[in-house]
Amino acid sequence: MASRLDRLVTILETGSTRLIRDTAVNQLADWQKHHPDELFNLLSRVVPYLRHRDWETRSTAAKAIGRIVEHAPLYNPNENDEGILGDLANENGNGFIKKEESKDQSVFDGEEFFDLNTLDIAGILKYGRPLLRGGHVDYGLAALDPQKRLAHLKKTLNGRLGLLGRVVEDEEMAVPVEQITSPATPQGAPGTNGFGRQDSMTNDSQSQNLEETKLSSRQLNVLKRKRKREAQKAAQGKGGFGDLSIRRSTTAGSDGFVDDTLMPDADSKKNGKMAEYFNLDRPTDVDEDTKVVSEFKGPMLPIKSELEADDSLDGIEWPFERLCDFLKVDLFDSQWETRHGAAMGLREIVRVHGAGAGRRRGPSYQENNKYNQQWLDDLACRLCAVLVLDKFTDYSSDTSVAPIRETVGQTLGAVLRHVPAQSVYAIYGLLYRMVMQEGLHSEGNLWAICHGGMVGLRYVVAVRKDLLLQDNDMIDGVIRSVMKGLGDMDDDVRSASAATLIPMAKEFVMMRPQALDNLIYIVWESLSNLGDDLSASTGKIMDLLATLCSFPEVLEAMKVSASQDEERSFTTLVPRLYPFLRHTITSVRLAVLKALMTFVNLGAETSQGWLNGRILRLIFQNILVERDQATLTMSMELWTALVRNLGQNPAVLADEFGAHVEALMELTLHPIGVPRHPIPMNASLFQKPSGGTYSLSGIAAASTRRSSPPSGAERAPKRRRKSTKVDDVPASTQTHDVDGHMMQGDVDLVGMDVLVRSRVSAAKAMGLVMSFLDPSILSPYDAIIDQGLKSPFASTQLSAAMVIDEYARNCASSDAPSRFVKPLQAIIEQGRPSHYRDLVSYIHRVRSQSQQLINLFRDHGKVSSGKLPTLAVVVQGEAEAGPGAFSIANADKVVGDDFERLKKAMAPGQRLIALPQLNEARQVTIATIDEAKAAKEARDARIRAAAACALVAIKVLPKKPSPLIKAIMDSVKTEEYQELQGRSAATIARLVQLLTESGRPGPADKVVSNLVKFSCVEVAETPEFPVHALKTNVILSMQKEEDRVDHADAAKFAREAKAARITRRGAKEALEILSKTFGAELLERVPSLQKFMEEPLVKAFTGNLPAEAKDPEDTFGQEVVDALSVIRTMTPTLNEALHPFVLRQLPFVIKALQSELSVFRYMAAKCMATISSIMNVEGMTALVERVLPSINNPIDLNVRQGAIEAIYHLIAVMGDSILPYVIFLIVPVLGRMSDSDNEIRLIATTSFATLVKLVPLEAGIPDPPGLSEELLKGRDRERTFIGQLLDPKKVEPFQIPVAIKAELRSYQQEGVNWLHFLNKYHLHGILCDDMGLGKTLQTICIVASDHHQRAEEFAKTNAPDVRRLPSLIVCPPTLSGHWQQEIKHYAPFLSVTAYVGPPAERKAMKDQLDKTDIVITSYDVCRNDIEAIEKYNWNYVVLDEGHLIKNPKAKITQAVKRLASNHRLILTGTPIQNNVLELWSLFDFLMPGFLGAEKVFQDRFAKPIANSRNSKASSKEQEAGALAIEALHKQVLPFLLRRLKEEVLNDLPPKILQNYYCDLSDLQLKLFEDFTKREAKTIAEEAGRDDKEAKQHIFQALQYMRKLCNSPALVMKPGHKAYDDTQKFLSRQNTSLEDPVHAPKLTALRDLLVECGIGIEGQESSDPLYTPIKPHRALIFCQMKEMLDMVQNTVLKQMLPSTQYLRLDGSVEANRRQDIVNKFNSDPSYDVLLLTTSVGGLGLNLTGADTVIFVEHDWNPQKDLQAMDRAHRIGQKKVVNVYRLITRGTLEEKILSLQRFKIDVASTVVNQQNAGLATMDTDQILDLFNLGDSGPSLISDNPKDNIEGREEDMVDIETGDVRQPGKRAAWLDGLGELWDNSQYEESFDLDGYLKTMR
Repeated sequence: MASRLDRLVTILETGSTRLIRDTAVNQLADWQKHHPDELFNLLSRVVPYLRHRDWETRSTAAKAIGRIVEHAPLYNPNENDEGILGDLANENGNGFIKKEESKDQSVFDGEEFFDLNTLDIAGILKYGRPLLRGGHVDYGLAALDPQKRLAHLKKTLNGRLGLLGRVVEDEEMAVPVEQITSPATPQGAPGTNGFGRQDSMTNDSQSQNLEETKLSSRQLNVLKRKRKREAQKAAQGKGGFGDLSIRRSTTAGSDGFVDDTLMPDADSKKNGKMAEYFNLDRPTDVDEDTKVVSEFKGPMLPIKSELEADDSLDGIEWPFERLCDFLKVDLFDSQWETRHGAAMGLREIVRVHGAGAGRRRGPSYQENNKYNQQWLDDLACRLCAVLVLDKFTDYSSDTSVAPIRETVGQTLGAVLRHVPAQSVYAIYGLLYRMVMQEGLHSEGNLWAICHGGMVGLRYVVAVRKDLLLQDNDMIDGVIRSVMKGLGDMDDDVRSASAATLIPMAKEFVMMRPQALDNLIYIVWESLSNLGDDLSASTGKIMDLLATLCSFPEVLEAMKVSASQDEERSFTTLVPRLYPFLRHTITSVRLAVLKALMTFVNLGAETSQGWLNGRILRLIFQNILVERDQATLTMSMELWTALVRNLGQNPAVLADEFGAHVEALMELTLHPIGVPRHPIPMNASLFQKPSGGTYSLSGIAAASTRRSSPPSGAERAPKRRRKSTKVDDVPASTQTHDVDGHMMQGDVDLVGMDVLVRSRVSAAKAMGLVMSFLDPSILSPYDAIIDQGLKSPFASTQLSAAMVIDEYARNCASSDAPSRFVKPLQAIIEQGRPSHYRDLVSYIHRVRSQSQQLINLFRDHGKVSSGKLPTLAVVVQGEAEAGPGAFSIANADKVVGDDFERLKKAMAPGQRLIALPQLNEARQVTIATIDEAKAAKEARDARIRAAAACALVAIKVLPKKPSPLIKAIMDSVKTEEYQELQGRSAATIARLVQLLTESGRPGPADKVVSNLVKFSCVEVAETPEFPVHALKTNVILSMQKEEDRVDHADAAKFAREAKAARITRRGAKEALEILSKTFGAELLERVPSLQKFMEEPLVKAFTGNLPAEAKDPEDTFGQEVVDALSVIRTMTPTLNEALHPFVLRQLPFVIKALQSELSVFRYMAAKCMATISSIMNVEGMTALVERVLPSINNPIDLNVRQGAIEAIYHLIAVMGDSILPYVIFLIVPVLGRMSDSDNEIRLIATTSFATLVKLVPLEAGIPDPPGLSEELLKGRDRERTFIGQLLDPKKVEPFQIPVAIKAELRSYQQEGVNWLHFLNKYHLHGILCDDMGLGKTLQTICIVASDHHQRAEEFAKTNAPDVRRLPSLIVCPPTLSGHWQQEIKHYAPFLSVTAYVGPPAERKAMKDQLDKTDIVITSYDVCRNDIEAIEKYNWNYVVLDEGHLIKNPKAKITQAVKRLASNHRLILTGTPIQNNVLELWSLFDFLMPGFLGAEKVFQDRFAKPIANSRNSKASSKEQEAGALAIEALHKQVLPFLLRRLKEEVLNDLPPKILQNYYCDLSDLQLKLFEDFTKREAKTIAEEAGRDDKEAKQHIFQALQYMRKLCNSPALVMKPGHKAYDDTQKFLSRQNTSLEDPVHAPKLTALRDLLVECGIGIEGQESSDPLYTPIKPHRALIFCQMKEMLDMVQNTVLKQMLPSTQYLRLDGSVEANRRQDIVNKFNSDPSYDVLLLTTSVGGLGLNLTGADTVIFVEHDWNPQKDLQAMDRAHRIGQKKVVNVYRLITRGTLEEKILSLQRFKIDVASTVVNQQNAGLATMDTDQILDLFNLGDSGPSLISDNPKDNIEGREEDMVDIETGDVRQPGKRAAWLDGLGELWDNSQYEESFDLDGYLKTMR
């Protein structure tokens, strides 16, 4: 069975989404964090994936290595040396390090290390073996064991690199035959590896040969054949990594992680699989005892991994030395995947631990610095050699990428961080030579070397900019190489060169102005060479150009050179940018527009030669087909700049644009189709950047392209290498990639809104040009426009009207456009045509439905054909349609008169049968007709509105303005496209202006009053008064969230809601524009607006509320609501001069807040929130001074409701700007969390939850202006309270006023302080300390203290609220005795009643419960007797193991939620086990409403979190999930206190003994009594005798009793005297002997394991991602094998099936026992090891566990002691908890007293006496959540930018991970198949890379 860890590692390869793989990476990193000693165990599992075939897997593995080593301590052997204050002095040392013996150092230094200054690049280039995509496989090499192979590859490296001065042939490097030994030799053997150093990775070949000499020749031949087979398998990399089966040097018996399927022949398992480098299996047939010195006898082998050093060398050498040895050799592997993986692996290790590389224990700090530099220089040489030799290039969509060179560049970047300046210069020197190819004499294409050097330089520039800027030669060198690179014939070199210069552009411009001219020339040249959009460097060179053009110095230099040289004038240069206007990459299109914009604005005559008709046409085309909003906006800006520039001389503009008018006007007026029926544009009207036009074939291609993927042939050109200048590729390839769908008018793909936007933009552009021209030359324009207004297409008419509108808006005078008035008025005043050609498809649909209806009459109604109406085939709107064509009117007749007529014509029998079908068909037809009519009406309204807008723009008002006004208002009311609705809204402001100027205020007021009404139609924003008029004591805000009722006709309701939303959107926009247009004069110009806002409020809230305001029939109530709504709508856009007007309304709003009607309070709260968010100081001051004080008004419920509702909305509206006031709000809100009114409680807890998140941000903010001294003083008081709420460390220390018989540890005292803080402020919380930290004791302290304080207070005041009240403790049944014991022990002065036992016993106690201090009961009793318990008032209700109420629907949960108490406390080690809904249930007990209602919580937290865990989750969902977790976490943070043992128990001896008592079950009790009755006499007699037989008998009797303590099933065997009686007793109870009910020890054991966090996952236990790392691992000891079986079968298999366990008892052969031990120690995903005391108690080292549980006990104390020490011994890093399960009042207690366990154990108190510090650290609290629902930590470490506290910024949009500021990011985010561009874009994104280097 694969263990959890194995499965987790496998996910690196098999994870289906990036999120899942990243999660696995995070979990592995956590694993390393929690088990620091597992470093090499983990690495050796992950490293082989670096050689995997799949890019994703390799990069995930590299990421995992990076995260794992981040948790390993940095290695600095000199950190303790005296007097060193180097940069490493503060880093911590490390354990696992190996050491070269002194004698080998010379050899090592001499041969092993390359030197940067002497590396012979020319030699490498000339004689070295090129590294290609793949190479031949050397089977001999593959058959070597790892160490020999490493040695061989090291030995032949110089030959392969060509450093021997000649080409070395394969034969010279062949593997000597005698070296090839079986790969299955033992790894644990110390051997030598050629350098004379000890090495646990070496193979002792002698032992192997000894083995082989014992084989017969036949066996030897079989072995040889087998090895050859394995070698081939290894070499081909079957299944991805058959070749890398990592096997662990110590876990023989575990399957490693290589799946069996990779090794089909079973016996190959025994003799060893092929191991590529890391062979980690141990053969079972080698006697290891002889090779390992163990500390005691017994099969024992230290856990070591291939990558780790020997014990003798531990700590002497850099721990990653061996791993890097392997990876450094892998850099030169013939397979590119291996090189790629090795480079990534080295990058991660060097990034984190580079500063320790090469250091050793012994030499001084200075010497070690030399060693470190030498090691890093050597690595740099190797990396440079790879850059020279690597020839592998891959193609990714439009660009080619050299993944090896890029990754090696990144690794070089990691090296550069750690090396001193001289090494940086040396590396730079090598790279410079590669780019400039100085002294490199090699024939053939050198672009790859040049590219490699360029890539390297890019990282030098980026990582060590500091040195670059100090060294002039280096700057000049980089510039020379960039210049050469940009001029290179090879596209990739150009791309790399441009990328090198971008990060240092600013420095370049400032420091080298003289080189600018040359550089600019080269950049322009390289642009002209790009030629097509398949060039890799387009984007980069564009970016460089745009970056350079942002510096004025550059533009100056360009002007100067333009004036001197014709070739370099702007007229020649700028057009080189045109081909990129329609580039496939959005960012390139945007970059071109920005560059052009820069050149348009230069202004000088010399630089304007390129401004002509051609660029106008190209930009206009851009506007027509651009889909991206930002690019479109930029195109419009550029267009405006061009037109204004050329329009300075209108004649020139007319001349330049004249030639293009017809084509562009036709395109502007081109109709838009409907879904599934597009109307393609005429492609020949588009001009190419090169000047030609598109052939129609280009477009036809586009349309076929849409439906089928491009065929291979079309794709081929993208795969070819561009090494020569490419001429202008036919531009159609460009366009139809980007613009095909737009030119096709494809509504389905592009979206109607985008097409509408493009037509609106084109109309704006056209209108602008026309306004610059003289009206006399506009006749060609007019002709086309007039034609457009009469077009049969609705969308063409619309566009034509918009062109006129824009023309009129831009014209200086209104005379010029007046020629269009007539046709426009005709549109508004006359009827519209009955059909439009672009809606033909609707009429077709109507016709086919009508025809089907008629056919039904024929086929089902059996009506004769003669009686049936015939429908015309041609429909109206088609070009060939005549007056008799089919129209909607015909269809109406079919479903109306014809339907009735034909119905009568049917025979009565037929009518019965056919009618249902006919009626249904008729309904469908009617729906289709309605749809067609609606589409037509929408078009009519749209055209009328456009015409009306144009008339208003021309400033013409007809005599009867109502048709015009109606047209515009209809558009505002119903237009679904915001683009068009916004135009109408803007026109309204002009219309009102026109009306008021022309002295017609009446219509203007009418318009405004309609707008006001429209702005209040959306019920969600402005409630309907009659519906809510009678509600007084409810909070509408809460209802709105909860009342999501299902409407009778859901579809109709949705339609109406959408229509209302559209209307409100239009009206709101119109009012806002009105407000902006009139500014400070708004209320004078539009007095009606003031009336709407002011009058109703003055009337309603001046004195008492008038009666008509409460009358649902009266309209006045609605007027008040609307007034508040309009103030809310208008306030954000009002001119500041009008703010006093709003503030004059504020007293009325505050009065409304205290009104008795809920609906007024609701609107006033929203209104108050908006006012405060706009006028912060005035609004908030009014709130703090006039609203908040009333929030505690005990008499008037409505006042409290209004105040809290105002706060609720304020929080929603103000967002971050509420920060300075948070402190004022939080305490009033907190006070209302325990209000008597349920709704106030709910809204207060919701508000508090939001406020609490903001508190940490509040501290640094300056005081808001305008607050009085008193208020500021009050704020400081509240600040201390908040500080304590959020950080338990700040809580004031609490002196326990009673004598608790225990010495509290520091963290326990902190826990009690925290509990007292909650007590003082009447808050409730969850104490979720780790098991064994003394939750019981802390609880007893606070409960006892509170009882004492209440008693004292009562004695003084006799106040009823401090009268004596009992406290209730609810716990699992197994713990009730434990609580009694603890209270007796620590607080004997408290009286305790245990309300447990059978119903009869409980009945007697029922009425006495309030007579005692503490009542202890179990959950079951609580559920059954809730009526009795709930009638008492309790002081504290404590739920021990409170996660038992996790299911909100369970009876037990509902029962405890009925208890009334002053304080509520939950104790649990695992607040979330399966999903976050459980947390909701816990908080619903503590503070109902704090997390919202269950449904709201589901929507807000549970669903997003669950969705984000789904393997198919989109990045949006993942982001939402991460945000939800973060939000939930912030919200519950103050009410959880969680400490882990590791954090707090530094001051403790590491072993704690605790007795865990359980009571006998009824059956056990009965059997005990029977036995004592029966045997008591005999035993009493025999006890006196001394003979052997008597002793034997007594022993048997004791043994019987011991078994009975465990479980009756152990003694009740058939044949036992009482067997039959017992069976009868059981059948009465419906249970069996095996039932755990009868064996309380088993249930106690289960509870104990669950408390340890073992076995608690939910449904996902099979998915390793969601099996969190368990905080504890346990050894379970039994005396008898029988009992062990019972534990295994009952507890582990049945009750906790997700537990992973191993078992070790007498039945395991002695020689296999150690394997099990090793497996348990080395694989932390096994939770439990079951042992018998006799077998497991001796000689084993089980430091993997930190919890020991004794289910039974030995007479001999020493035996139990030894067993305990299995876990508690050297190597144990954690506190060890020992639990003994003891059945109370039986023989077992006596055994214990016999043993007397007088052992010096940590503090003789044998109780939960240990704890952890309140690092209320986000991570740890989150770990709570991570136990279950959020999946593993979704909180990954991805800082993108400096993150401010805004929630949306906390999430990485790509991965959906919440970022945590200040942590290192993981490096490579690999993606999908190799050909996925984003893989490369992300992997090699320089900014992302640099962030990881910080």
